[in-house]
Amino acid sequence: MKIEYRAAGNGVGGWTVLADESVAALGARISGFQPKSVSQPAIEPGFGAGGVAVYDNGNDTWTVSFLIERQHASPDSAVTFLAAHPAMFSTLGNLDLKITQGGSITYMAAVARTEFTPDPASDQSTRCRYAFVGGSYSINAPA
Repeated sequence: MKIEYRAAGNGVGGWTVLADESVAALGARISGFQPKSVSQPAIEPGFGAGGVAVYDNGNDTWTVSFLIERQHASPDSAVTFLAAHPAMFSTLGNLDLKITQGGSITYMAAVARTEFTPDPASDQSTRCRYAFVGGSYSINAPA
């Protein structure tokens, strides 16, 4: 699996690798990848009716979460990564995500980061849980 990001609305190119399991030098392992969709349908009670009418408004909200384990060159570089990495996300604003699994690619356009939770560092490794929320999950690349 490979997860990449870029500033939303960037158009073509400009992808940065968040984690890529196929590159041994990056030392990253992705687990717990879970996309989820929640919608808020309109629920209207009918006047004098015994039931309600439910209407799908098409307002799905997508979330995706995953855990990335990384190996670093030294314990100091692991601590430095944990100090600097979250600040990088706050400077970019909304992001486009590109998720490659085998031969399939899916995209989430204009997502917001909702979680960055590091586990306590262990020697030269870090474990960080990420979560993002947005309005689309598609095989079509965002414009």
